[in-house]
Amino acid sequence: MKLYYYDHCPFSARVRMLLNLKEIKVKTVVLPADDEQTITRLLGQHQIPVLIRQDDTPMADSMGIVKYLDYLDGKPIVRKPDTAELQKWIEELVPNLQYLGYPRWTRIGLEEFASPSAYEHFLRKKTASIGDFNEALADTHNTACDVNRNLAQLQHIIDLTSHRSALRWDDIALFPMLRSLSVVKAVQWPDAVRTYTVCQAKRCRLDTFFDRAC
Repeated sequence: MKLYYYDHCPFSARVRMLLNLKEIKVKTVVLPADDEQTITRLLGQHQIPVLIRQDDTPMADSMGIVKYLDYLDGKPIVRKPDTAELQKWIEELVPNLQYLGYPRWTRIGLEEFASPSAYEHFLRKKTASIGDFNEALADTHNTACDVNRNLAQLQHIIDLTSHRSALRWDDIALFPMLRSLSVVKAVQWPDAVRTYTVCQAKRCRLDTFFDRAC
């Protein structure tokens, strides 16, 4: 099997969590940000992540891929709950995550932006979405304040206890978002939320961006 992904992408990180936790061996490919042809040829549109299954058929949709991989051996490890209130919280976070993240993920040495053409392609595409990157960086304070309020609510929505043994669908949905957000230095992390993020990263053997936050 083969996984196409971006390092900055929380939806890609969902799949990488499951692969690492279940020690499923696949070939992983970080796709350059300016290569949309590879996936378009497979799916008819550009979407990340994509898993090429054992029968060489492509599969998209991160949660669908996670479920497929989790049930491959007939011994799924991901448990309920799948909290509706958390899903709403994530939906509210995503626009601010993109606004803060897009200008920063390109600055921390990620493989998908390694070439000038990959960076320029991403810059053009995402400028159409959030506006000028420099203006977004200059407006960090206001957006970070909104995110700070979001993070303060989180521990009242789900259990962030770091020593739980069971992996929940809530964790698959939440941790990748927090990992991607860790690139933003201006965000004020409640202790419980940061501890949860760091512990989940260690658990599923993924890095965070705290050490490269800007």
